[in-house]
Amino acid sequence: MMQPEQVISKSSILIFEGKVPTGFPSPAMDYMEKRIDLNEVLIKHPLSTFICESEGLSMINAFIPPRAKLIVDRSITPKNGDIVLASINGEFTVKYLKKNDFKCWLCPANSTFKDIEITEEMDMQVFGVVTTILITPNEIKSCMH
Repeated sequence: MMQPEQVISKSSILIFEGKVPTGFPSPAMDYMEKRIDLNEVLIKHPLSTFICESEGLSMINAFIPPRAKLIVDRSITPKNGDIVLASINGEFTVKYLKKNDFKCWLCPANSTFKDIEITEEMDMQVFGVVTTILITPNEIKSCMH
């Protein structure tokens, strides 16, 4: 029987070992000398991490457009301000976690959506903390007006 750690494949990609300015161009540099394993860079706890795909616009101002791939780590204890994958009464949602000593909310990153105050009547469960957001330029472009 295959162990979970054996399922995770290793692949590497070249890394450009310099900063790339988004303002004025800098002289070209040939820094692509070593390879990195994206699993090591993006996934700290492989056995408790999974990827899901976002839907909707409630987290657009957190750079999460529809179809973004979210890397979610179930082993991280969620803290105030984290982006979490949660379930409310059996329905999944991705929101900012906001809490104090008395209350808890799941908050969108889009002012056209309302905060969700968690009450005792609700069955709310945090499934994990979003650690990385993977998007393509076309996904962002489709959300710009």
